[in-house]
Order: sequence, then structure tokens, then C-alpha cells
Amino acid sequence: MALEMRNRAFWLDGVPHFMYGGELHYFRLPAARWAEQLQRLQALGISIVSTYVPWLWHESRSQEFDFMGQTHPQRNLQLFLSMAGDAGLKVFIRPGPYVMAELRQEGIPSWLLAEYPEVVARGSDGGPHPTGAVSYLHPTFLSLVDRWYAQLASAIRPYFVESGGPIVMTQVDNEIGMLHWVSGSRDTHPLVLAAYREFCQTTQEDPEAYWTRGRFWRQYRAEYVAHLIRQAELHGFPGPYVVNVHGFRDFSFYSRGVDYPIGLSQLSGVPTSSSMVLGGDFYPGHVTYDNFHDLALATLYTRAVNAVDAATFSPEFQSGRFQDRPHVNPSDLELSARVSIAHGLNGINWYMLSSGENPDDIGVFGRDHGWQAPVGLDGEYRASATVVKHLGMLMRDFGESLVQTAVEPDIHMGFYSMYYMTEDAETASHADIIEHIVYQRENMHFDGVYRLLVAANLQVQAIWVDAPDNRLDPTGCPILWMATTRYMDRQSQERLADYVLSGGTLVIGPEIPTEDLNGGVCRVLLDALDLTQATTTGYRGVASIGSWDSVYCPTYATFGEHPKQRVLGRLVHNHEVVAFDKPCGLGRVVVMGVGWSALYDSYHAVIRELVATIRERPPVLTSENAWVHVVARQGVKGNFLFAHNLHETESETVVTLSLTETDVVEWPISLKPRQGLMLPYGGVAIAGTPFLVEFTTAEISRGAENTLWIHRSPRSGYATLRKVGPEPSELRMIRGSGILSTHDNLVTVRWEHDHEAIPIHLKVFN
Repeated sequence: MALEMRNRAFWLDGVPHFMYGGELHYFRLPAARWAEQLQRLQALGISIVSTYVPWLWHESRSQEFDFMGQTHPQRNLQLFLSMAGDAGLKVFIRPGPYVMAELRQEGIPSWLLAEYPEVVARGSDGGPHPTGAVSYLHPTFLSLVDRWYAQLASAIRPYFVESGGPIVMTQVDNEIGMLHWVSGSRDTHPLVLAAYREFCQTTQEDPEAYWTRGRFWRQYRAEYVAHLIRQAELHGFPGPYVVNVHGFRDFSFYSRGVDYPIGLSQLSGVPTSSSMVLGGDFYPGHVTYDNFHDLALATLYTRAVNAVDAATFSPEFQSGRFQDRPHVNPSDLELSARVSIAHGLNGINWYMLSSGENPDDIGVFGRDHGWQAPVGLDGEYRASATVVKHLGMLMRDFGESLVQTAVEPDIHMGFYSMYYMTEDAETASHADIIEHIVYQRENMHFDGVYRLLVAANLQVQAIWVDAPDNRLDPTGCPILWMATTRYMDRQSQERLADYVLSGGTLVIGPEIPTEDLNGGVCRVLLDALDLTQATTTGYRGVASIGSWDSVYCPTYATFGEHPKQRVLGRLVHNHEVVAFDKPCGLGRVVVMGVGWSALYDSYHAVIRELVATIRERPPVLTSENAWVHVVARQGVKGNFLFAHNLHETESETVVTLSLTETDVVEWPISLKPRQGLMLPYGGVAIAGTPFLVEFTTAEISRGAENTLWIHRSPRSGYATLRKVGPEPSELRMIRGSGILSTHDNLVTVRWEHDHEAIPIHLKVFN
């Protein structure tokens, strides 16, 4: 059963497949527990088990390889892979060379660093790098990596999918560039410095310029990834090939995704394809209404930077946490997974799903590696396992249809990777420009207007505006909100101008780009769209925008009047223009001089009205209770409505989906505290049954012994199913209270308000 990728999803043996996986480290479990632990994972609905294959563990001494357990039973990788196949699981292997994983030297054998000190990266002082990291492209290191890949492949080739085995996917390395970023120290190895000089000569760029160094490192990492993928292909490791992206930053009880796009930017030079995927490491910590947009934006940006066929996937999706503080609650798993899936994630690998212990002192932090995992070291299910199992049932029953859907956007948001090329802390050049960009992108972009677009229940997609050789097409992206600073490179300004002149609607602000990234004058966009620079700028203003007469503006810029412009907003105290739109060529430009922040929920209604004005029609999805976050995914095999209550109190709402002026669908929905719902509608097949879901206000899953379960809330509601296929069958209610009625091939189940909310069980009789 081969795995491939099409249209942003995985296909297993020719069938669309939601990749629902979990991380289990065989080397951290007694071999006698492998079979049982794999079965425990499989019972949670996991279809693929993921594991690192640590180099330091299997080649603890140079050229002494053990994959059969001769030196330690937990090195018997071959036996583990055989057991995984016997358990009905596919396998996702991650052989490094770097695996991180709280292992010594991040998984690199200690003998390598001792015997080949020339491969160690250099820090700013010319001495060994403070993290002990290697220089990725050092030829000696690469030759040793090639030997590692060759030996590993030789040992496990019978377990590759092409040989009838369970291994279907491979990750190369892990969190490339992370050690340099978090240490604030780049690699100054003589070979790297020579490569940098050659890069500057080839590109004719200024070697002292901050951005030159950033572009070099993106090319350098891309060459490293390309080498690893060539070796993986040479030795037959099954693709797709995964390159994972780091970036969620720990703020103790919260983790944040504001830096996640830096990881994407670091790997933006890697050429994506239908056989390679950039996948995100999502570690949001405690998920609340304040930070849920981190997951939405991380998903949207990850989707945007990949090839159109590459699956939107998280190879490390938080199901626990290495430290015991803070505790990760079941509701954190519930909300983080559902928000990400709602915005387009088509695969999750829970990390860690199984606890473990480090053998032979290979762990940096001692023996324990519990990770607050849903499955304990002894196989005991913890509370969070209930969430994993329930979502596993939903993915089993609806995953094939789900991955063939996508969000139909009200508006696109722009991802400009150059604004996130800021990981090099050592370079003083352009420090003022970098500081300005970082402030703007964090406060006015990520936690500003882009959060507002998500939190206001607008349907959004993202587009990578500075992607190599990528023209912005107004047909596929009719409205683009590009949060901008005064700095932007010439090529990207030209691309945005061409987009407008050829028919697109571009929203820019709070600053119009008038300088390139080095601070030189660059008015390409300004001049092409016949705009003028701001007349004044200020802080803490109040504006009238649309029907809202008092909108606080942390920052603002004002503009002169123009006969062709339509004024969208003015300052209250002097009526100067802060927002307007005007026609340009075949398209329009909307200038938002307001520096949006997301400090006030009242902004949600303002921005919904503003987007409706720009689109010249209302948003397609509305929640009567604006605090309930809603998203719709639509596709050829039916559709799904997602609703999330990120608050500590029960919430009710009516969700309205306006498909056309006359075709309107309404859901009365009740959500428990910190609960999400995934509601199929419009003819979604329930896998393994002869029924389609036409509409439901509660989740539905397939139970044991030919039953369907309706996971009702205390509130009254109903579900309508359609019988398909020639075989005779009927539904009968065998548990719970409700009224079942049948008309032709339609079956409707209605239930009344009931505090007990016992799930309704329907039996399928053939």
C-alpha cells in the first residue's frame, strides 16, 4: 500500500486518507512491551506509528551497527517494525541524522564529534559552536550520514512498503537550523565562510547586508535537505519525504506561534514537490481564545508554502509536554486538533502518544521521558487518550471525505517570508529596520489584523506572496490582505502591483511600502498604483470606520483626499482619511492606515463589516454568538462545519451559512466548556455504512456491532441521514431518547432538551 500526496492530502493505496498517527519510541520501551503498546495505540484509532531511529543508539561505536538487538534488546528495530505491521499499523520513520528528542548530542553519536572534530560548526569567536552542532555540508559529515543511511536501509529494506512492509513515509533530519537560531549563533566554519563568499560573488549581493546572509542560509539549508533526500531516494526509503518546521515558543503556561513563521522562512529555500512536504511542529501549550489563532495561522502558512499537491501535515502535534509544568489538559488536545483541522490540516502525528524511559544514559535529562503522553509507560490510558480516541473515530469515519474539502475563503491573507528572515541575532547591520519589522509583524500583523480575520469568523486562506517564480493570480485569489510595513523588496512590490493592475483587490497597511529592505527608496508599489505617502502618522487615535463611529487605533496614518477614492475611515477629531480604496487598472487597492491590534473583541464586528464592504457581499459564515469560532470546509464529497468553544463556560449559538442569497443553512448549536464539534453536511458518507449525513447538530460516529452513535448535547437538535445503495437496510433506535422518522431514503432523528444527554445509538439492520 503506497502513500502519495495529491491536492494537499495523503492518499494511501489510491484512497484519500487522513494521516492519523502517534509517536512511540521503541528504544524507550522494553522490547517485551512493544506488541501490547502498539495495540494500545491502534485501539485509539491510530493508523500510523511514528518513531525516531537514533543514530547514536544504533551505531554507538564507529562502524558497529546493531539493528537486531545483539547488544541491547531495545535496538531490535527489525522486530519492532515487524510487530507494527502485525498490529495493522503503518510506520513513519525519522532517521535523522539529527533527531533532537532530548537525546545527547541531539542524536549524533559522540564518537563522531570526538573522532572528526573538523565537522563541528564554529561560533562567532571561531571556537566550537556553543551547541556542539555540526556544519551541515561538511563533506566528512555528509559521508558519514551517507554511510548511516546506507546501513539503516540495508537492515530494514524488507520493511519498506515497496517490499510489502509497513514503512510508508520518511522524515529527513529534524528541526533544521533550530540550534543556530535558539543559541543566537550562526555557523562560521571556514568552509561555510568560503561558501558565503562564493554566494556573494555569484549573486553580486553585498556581503555586509543582513538580507544577503539570510538568503545564503536559506540556500545552504536547501542544499543540505536536497542531499538527504537524494540519499533517501538512492537507498529506497519510502516517500513522501518530510521536513519538519520548528518555531512555537514556550512562554511557560502558554506557548505561542508568533515565531513559527521564522521556521518556515528558514526553510523557504527548500524546493517543495509532490513527494516532499514541509510539516509543522505545533506545540501551543494551553489553548485558549487568546492564542488559538496561532494554530490557525500556522496551518494556513504551512499550507501556503508547500506545493499544491503536498499534504498539510503536522509531524509533531502536541499531545503532551516534556516538562510536567504546565499540565496539558485533554481540552488542550481537543481544541488544538480541531482548530488546526478546521483550517486545513489533513494529517496529525501526536507527539508523544506513548511515554518511555531512556536506556543507557542516552537522555539529556535522565531516564524519565513521560511527556504527559496519553498512553503511559505501563500501557495505562490517561484522560487525554479519550480525546485521541474520539477524534480517531471521526477521522476513521469521515477522513476520506474530509481531506477532499477546503475552506472557501472570504479573503486571502499574505505570508511574506522576508518579514520573518530575522533569526540571525549576531548581525548589527540594519538593526533599526529589523526592530521595526519585528514590532509590526508581531503586534499589527500576526497578533493584529491576521488574528482579527480569524477570530471574527471570516473564512481565510493564505498565499505566499514572495514565493519563487509565483505570479499572484486574481482568479484564484480575488482579494488579498497583505499586512505591510514601510519596507519591502522591489520584486515583491512589483508582484503586488501587477496583481492589482491585472484585476486583484489588494488591502495594504498599516504602512505603505516606500523603502526596500535595506532602507533605500523603493516606491514601485506606490507609484504603480498612483498612491501618495501618508501626510501624518500618530498614536492612540480614534476613527470612524463604516458604521462604527469610535474605533480605537493604536497607530494610524492619514492621507490626502483623492477624487477617485472611496473613503472607508476617518479620524474623529479632524476627519482626516485613515482608510480608503480606489480603482487601479483592472483591480483595486485598499489602503488601511489603521494599525490594527486584537486587544478588543469589538473589532471583530468592525472588520467583518469592512471585509463585506470590500467584497461587496457579506461573509458566508456567521455565528450568532461571536465568541464561538466557526469554520466551514467544502468539497466534492460533502462539507463540514467546525465550531469551537474556547471558553470556560457553556455556549450556545446559531450558525448561518449563506451559500447563495436563497440557499441558507442554519445550525442551532450547544457547546460544553472548551469543546469543539465537527459536523458533516451536504451528503457526507459514513465509512462502512450505507448512509450519508445530510445535516446534523451533533457529532456522529460508527460504533460497534453495526451501530451509529449520535453524540448529542443537552440541547434539542436533529440529524438527517440519507440511505444509498441497492441493499435494503433500516435504522432503529436502541438507546437514548428521540424520535426517528423515515421518508423514502431519508431518516431523521430528533431529540428534545435533556440534561443527561445520553448518546443516541442507532442499529443498522440489513
